[in-house]
Amino acid sequence: MSDSQSVSFQELTKALEDLPLWGKTLVAGGAVLACYLPYAWFTSNKRASPLKSDFKPGIVYLYQLPRTKELPSISASCLKLETWLRMAEIPYENVHCGLGTRGLDGAIPFVELDGKEISHSALAITHLKEKFSKGSLDDHFNDEQKASCHAFERLLHLSLASSHLIYRAENADKLMGLIPANNFGVFASIFSIFVTKAYLGRCASIISSSSLGGYSRDQRISLGKEDLHALSKYLGSKHFFTGFKPTSIDASIFASLAQILFVPYESEHKKLLNDECNNLVKFVDRMKSRFWPDWADATTKFTTDSNWKRKLSTPPNGSRAQTPQKLD
Repeated sequence: MSDSQSVSFQELTKALEDLPLWGKTLVAGGAVLACYLPYAWFTSNKRASPLKSDFKPGIVYLYQLPRTKELPSISASCLKLETWLRMAEIPYENVHCGLGTRGLDGAIPFVELDGKEISHSALAITHLKEKFSKGSLDDHFNDEQKASCHAFERLLHLSLASSHLIYRAENADKLMGLIPANNFGVFASIFSIFVTKAYLGRCASIISSSSLGGYSRDQRISLGKEDLHALSKYLGSKHFFTGFKPTSIDASIFASLAQILFVPYESEHKKLLNDECNNLVKFVDRMKSRFWPDWADATTKFTTDSNWKRKLSTPPNGSRAQTPQKLD
């Protein structure tokens, strides 16, 4: 294509923004059709598995949502799984995939190991613990600690997540704004609108079908605040939730709290953490410093290098604590 025929991304975006409403509607309709046809073909045809055909034995291939601004992933499940892989020191590689990539059962994140796919963060962690003999993270638990960790996992996924989902829905445009525009292609300004609307629909469905579905907005938010108070009281002055050693439950709690603390909007949950549950904020800083020294690179350069212990090109920054945390 000659220089006179080429059109830059910025020029194309400006041309789209300058279109009248009816023009944008026509373009959007064509874009949706162009996306739907391959999507319909893909969902009606079973894809190949594994996706990574040239896999290396013993390497975990992690499929998750693309990197975002402010925090490595706006999915608690994705952030939990990658954090756990780092804690367990399991060799893994992030596989570059688009927003539409899903496991065979439609779930994200998922992993592949030795040609076998395992979906869902909890199932993947259970499988990898057995495969790599990494039960050592949690094998010192007594029965009371096992019960407490199980209860907190349920609290995070069935109560706190549903409660804070209200804020995520109300600020969906800001949340989707964390996704780098290049993930939407040349029609970024249009596709981002559809992604936001699809996300809003998903939020509404989750909230209505959850145990909080019959509560008012204020009641749902209040229940989330009670969850945060419970986490704060249980943590107390401990470095991690079961003592001085980080365990699997810490990955889950860290990932959930990060979705409240690092997003670009205010909420009663964030205010509570900063004002009354500062030990949870310090816990997040401790986990972030220890297992995400590449946080700045991951959220500004959107790096996915799993060699996270390497010397960083960008010094870690953005710690939420007032003073550096001493690591144990």
